[in-house]
Amino acid sequence: MDKWLGKVALVTGASSGIGQDTTLALANAGMVVVGIARRVELVETLCSKVTGTGKIFARKCDVANETEILETFDWIRKELGGVAVLISNAGVFRCNFVTQSESADFRDTFNVNVVATCICIREAVKDMKERGGPGHIFIINSILGKRIPDVSVPMFGTYPASKFALTGLAEVVRKELVYFQLPVRLTSIHPGMVQTDMIKVFDSGLAERLPKLQVGDITANIVHCLTTPLDVHIDDITVMPAMVPSVQ
Repeated sequence: MDKWLGKVALVTGASSGIGQDTTLALANAGMVVVGIARRVELVETLCSKVTGTGKIFARKCDVANETEILETFDWIRKELGGVAVLISNAGVFRCNFVTQSESADFRDTFNVNVVATCICIREAVKDMKERGGPGHIFIINSILGKRIPDVSVPMFGTYPASKFALTGLAEVVRKELVYFQLPVRLTSIHPGMVQTDMIKVFDSGLAERLPKLQVGDITANIVHCLTTPLDVHIDDITVMPAMVPSVQ
């Protein structure tokens, strides 16, 4: 992680789950982390937990609002010199049948999961190009961005469609980075079910029975990618919970 010491990481959806855990881990590894969320007070509580050499800045930002995203990037450029690492983690899951959903659910899902990610990537790449140094973009995708499981009640809504869109987005952006010869890597992480607040949208009995990852499992993969040499590209990672108990 030495090459990222003192560099700026922006984490979206930093108030809970994967975003919260990653924010603290990167700060403890020596990065300057800007954690953004609507519930900014939950990000602020992380500042006192930093035990490493880094620092956390908590910023209120609703990624469904482009103006707030742009204001956040402008603040980072002015105060911290621009983003070197982006973790696009914020997401929403409206658990329903597509054929019975409100149109607002379609728009909200794509605005947060897809459009906000596009905006953040665009703005982060501007910073990485301006800085001239290495950059790394992480898209926290989902196993539902690769395949749709057979379940008795398929109440996935448009969440998988938004995640499949991110899978395509990652492929396109990687090609653009090569075309413009930018020293920026992009890693798309596809977790299975993770023990976060998001799984509350599922039937509680079903969620309890299924094996789940912990947020630290995803954070560990992010840190691993950042520690690899700059000429190593890890494009996609699929992380699934073990279906049988591990052997101690």
